Amino acid sequence: MTGPGEGKLSLSAQVYLNAEELPNASVYIHMKGYSRATVTHLDIEHPELNSIIPPKTKTFTWIVVIENGILIITEKGDKVKIIHPLLTKVLQRGEKTRTLIGGKFGGIFIGFRKREISKLEETADHMRNFSFKNF
Repeated sequence: MTGPGEGKLSLSAQVYLNAEELPNASVYIHMKGYSRATVTHLDIEHPELNSIIPPKTKTFTWIVVIENGILIITEKGDKVKIIHPLLTKVLQRGEKTRTLIGGKFGGIFIGFRKREISKLEETADHMRNFSFKNF
């Protein structure tokens, strides 16, 4: 499912494809058990991302933590940069991991390893608690 939905927490992130900013890109922490998610993952949604990872395609790719975000480097050398400081809570600066990246209609998703999923879920819980306290 693309776009907002139950169990998808929006991050106001900037997304770049090969150094070009993708306007109107959306980034979500998609929680397990909601909107057909079988595992908690990160959705990056913009149609241009399908040019590097087509829908229904999966690959293992390097993710590197950069200042205020993460960088995905595909096997073909394409780079997707996602800038949001909360993403540095999932991996530490300078750390890198090889993980599953999949294409979906309208974007891509990152299927982190167990230890990163735990941190992603902790970050999402923190976001939800913070949001509820401010309303």
